[in-house]
Amino acid sequence: MAVRAEAMDSLARGVVGRRGFLALPVAGIAVASAAAAVAGASIRSFKGRFAVDGHRIVDGFFAAPRTGSMLDVVLVIPASGALDATAEATARSYAADGWLAIAPNLPATYRDAAPFGKSAMVAALMQDVSRFQRLTRANGRVTVIAA
Repeated sequence: MAVRAEAMDSLARGVVGRRGFLALPVAGIAVASAAAAVAGASIRSFKGRFAVDGHRIVDGFFAAPRTGSMLDVVLVIPASGALDATAEATARSYAADGWLAIAPNLPATYRDAAPFGKSAMVAALMQDVSRFQRLTRANGRVTVIAA
């Protein structure tokens, strides 16, 4: 604890020594880990398959607050199209803020569009937005973001 306080004092003075340089990232990791643990307790999440309706099954990562209904939906598009850790973390973050977050694994969900690339899979997802508006806990608003 004294090392971290010393590092913060050094940083305020504009001088960071070897010990301070090592202590600051560790302190940041501890704070980030604690925040993630608190957020993890307030949300439910799973990775797998989810039937949006009788015609579309989405393969991906799903996260939502433990309580509440009439939530905004956010569709998190992974950078490569395939589900990755960044998309999962983004979905968890939105769920902790009260959103119903879905990070679809585009190649697994839209197999017909997968050979044509990410843009074709995103276009197929955009055609399904009305399905996400009708989810049980959703309020009809859907936002699409890139992770």
